[in-house]
Amino acid sequence: MADVAVRPRHTPWASGTKPFSIAMSPIALEDWIEVDERRLADLGEKAAILAADPDAVRIRPDCARSEAEVRDLVAADLARRGLDPLPVGMPSRLAGGRPVSPLVEAAMMVPDDLVVMRRGEAAWSLAAGVVAFPSAWELREKFDRPMDEIHRSVPGWAGPMATRVARIFDHLAVDAPVWRLNWSIQFGGGLVLAGSKHERPAARTVEAPLVRVERQTLRRLATGDLLFTIKVMVDPVDALARHPDGAHLAASLATQLAGLDPAQLEYKGLVHVRDALVARLGALAA
Repeated sequence: MADVAVRPRHTPWASGTKPFSIAMSPIALEDWIEVDERRLADLGEKAAILAADPDAVRIRPDCARSEAEVRDLVAADLARRGLDPLPVGMPSRLAGGRPVSPLVEAAMMVPDDLVVMRRGEAAWSLAAGVVAFPSAWELREKFDRPMDEIHRSVPGWAGPMATRVARIFDHLAVDAPVWRLNWSIQFGGGLVLAGSKHERPAARTVEAPLVRVERQTLRRLATGDLLFTIKVMVDPVDALARHPDGAHLAASLATQLAGLDPAQLEYKGLVHVRDALVARLGALAA
């Protein structure tokens, strides 16, 4: 297992990439799945969620081949590194008494949420998912929906962004995964950011600000479907004060927040707290 890393482990706001950009890059197969010191704790939390939340798993009945392929790919990747594929207890049944499927088995090997995308005649849609740690969205509202519906509230989605994402999906080759990082700010809580983004009230105080980073990968399966992995990492904003590059990271995050337009601020739920956050980050940078 990887050594304990300086946190936050990933800092996409300091890379120069603008928010709400696709910014997908190739990643080596050996780096496809990331394992860190929080794997056991994250998997323990995930197991409890899958046993209790009936909405954490949605799978179309025609996904059996892709499910099995995902399970085998994830298990092989962990075995290559000498890691136990199932280090914590697998729930014997899911919430509601449903049986454990191969995609659930794969999701219990890694902290990542796992989503299978499938190409239909008109568009890619979400065909299967095991999502324990959603970032203010619900699997039930996106399951079996096309990409345009899934991303309808994302600022700038309609137009060139949607076209480019569809092109990436269409042309991704087997064994040639890509990855990207995404960030947001939350106030309190942990890996589970429950509730739909469309129903959550906007934050009005800056108590306990946390930076939430998603490490996302996309990999084509031999079946033709795509596997989308989402690893969530949450760390206190104030932890930047202890980071070796903390002043730069705080200043960069303040700059990105200051540059968000009204639609982007509303999407991230920061309309009422952006200025206070920028001031807090400025103090950390100083």
